[in-house]
Amino acid sequence: MTPQLPGYFLVTLLSAYLTYIFIPVVKAQCVKRGLLDFPGPRKIHSLPIPRLGGVAFVISFSLAILLGFVADPGLWQNNWVGIAGVIGGGIVVFLLGLADDIKGIGPVLKFFWQIVAALFPVSCGVRLDTLNLPFHGLVHLGFWAIPLSVLWIVAIINAFNLLDGLDGLAAGMATISSLTFVVLSVVLNLPLASLFAAGILGVSAAFLRFNYHPAQIFMGDSGSLFIGYILGVTSLYWPKSYASLVMFVPLLALGVPLLETATTAVRRIVTGQRIYVADRRHLFHYLLEIGFSHRGVVWLFYVISLQFSVMAVGFVVGRVNIILVLEAILAIFIGIALSRKIRSGGVNGR
Repeated sequence: MTPQLPGYFLVTLLSAYLTYIFIPVVKAQCVKRGLLDFPGPRKIHSLPIPRLGGVAFVISFSLAILLGFVADPGLWQNNWVGIAGVIGGGIVVFLLGLADDIKGIGPVLKFFWQIVAALFPVSCGVRLDTLNLPFHGLVHLGFWAIPLSVLWIVAIINAFNLLDGLDGLAAGMATISSLTFVVLSVVLNLPLASLFAAGILGVSAAFLRFNYHPAQIFMGDSGSLFIGYILGVTSLYWPKSYASLVMFVPLLALGVPLLETATTAVRRIVTGQRIYVADRRHLFHYLLEIGFSHRGVVWLFYVISLQFSVMAVGFVVGRVNIILVLEAILAIFIGIALSRKIRSGGVNGR
């Protein structure tokens, strides 16, 4: 029997409650053991902050998802191979992030283990086998399904890792994206995707209580990589036989993280910088430089992400015209806010 909506609420509430309980414990242990993120040239915070929030993420998410499988044993029995792959990759990506938070890992090695993590679910059948292209129809990817699916998961992993630069930004993006996936997967009757998204929704929403500016704790790579991995995998459960526009809804639900990843990659390539070398030239850094407050930048990203999410829901429920009107109104407000800030020169007179 397919889990009903209240079951997903229960998973969300449990993951949120557990996160709320475990975060103070993790925070205290980080302070005790000196596992802190210290200020530096590429950092915005000015005080040492505990950095292993991802530990609470994984514990809370795992226990909540386990409840979902107990409530609906058929969900596990019918999908156990793919779920086992997701679990295996999740363990790899969490340990990778944890090691990077504690000791630090070079970008090349980090990228290698991200690929290894992505190969777990993909090799177990969780992959993009077909595409429904506009004006063409269904395209069966064959062998290319494996590298393209791995590339997609790795891209989403790094998207949330890049966004984890301002207090509350990555957690807020994860909350909005996962909420969108919950709504859409329930509408389209995708129980497993709904379960995964519900777990991330609870974890990320509860974490905002401790991570919103000024942050008490950071999610660290153990958190941002894990969230990106789960959302990347979840999006691969999307039904590929749907109409071409609807099929690309996951792109909209993850619009802001993907946009940040794409613009960062292009900028680094154009300027001759190594694509994997971290810097302080992301879009949110520029917004801070022209005078936006920390919370102002975060909320601007929230609004833009909500725009993408509203469009995603609109495509699925067939209310495209109404959605486009709302999107135009939101875009106008964002344009006005940006133009006023730019004309004023910001706090730095730029």
